[in-house]
Amino acid sequence: MKDFRKNRGEVSIDPELLSQGEQQLFSEIRLLEKWLNALNATASKDATDIRLITTYQDMLRSRQDMLEILRKQEKQ
Repeated sequence: MKDFRKNRGEVSIDPELLSQGEQQLFSEIRLLEKWLNALNATASKDATDIRLITTYQDMLRSRQDMLEILRKQEKQ
């Protein structure tokens, strides 16, 4: 029986799938940036706004990291 749990080489990802992933991440990054800009433009920030800002910043960094990983995958 073959053991499929072990990675026995590089994984090839369809370039079209990579492109779609990039487009999705760009879209999400733009949306998160809009939300952050709107929240940061608010003069008085309550506790909810501060939690949202922190959450959206974390989400934005995550999407940016994923985009960087996809770009590295394209170069391979």
